[in-house]
Amino acid sequence: MLGTYSFGKKQAWEFSLRWNMGSGFPFTRTQGFYQNNNFDDLLLTDILTGNYDLGTILSAKRNDGRLSYYHRLDASLKRTVEFSKNSSLEAVLSVTNVYNRENIFYVDRISNKRVNQLPILPSVGLTFKF
Repeated sequence: MLGTYSFGKKQAWEFSLRWNMGSGFPFTRTQGFYQNNNFDDLLLTDILTGNYDLGTILSAKRNDGRLSYYHRLDASLKRTVEFSKNSSLEAVLSVTNVYNRENIFYVDRISNKRVNQLPILPSVGLTFKF
């Protein structure tokens, strides 16, 4: 949902709120782990004490899992200054994820750590049009 309100002389100010909600991303479930030994050198490969990278065994069904729903609120305030018919300056102050909700982005398969989407993220921008 998006709402915008313009106000001030010549409608030079604009305030916007955007609420975004979506379903979680699909993912293929992990079935297990194994040591990923590529056996480069069969005679010198130590299979008993070697410390090899961890490989993953994935489900036969692709994208059979889904992460949880997410939502966030973004807000912005914009001021437009007209210099002439062909030139203007826009100054924008915006905040992404205003209420700092921890929305899941993905889970790292190896470490099993949750990685979230954007935290609260303020930004400032200037646009000169001519």
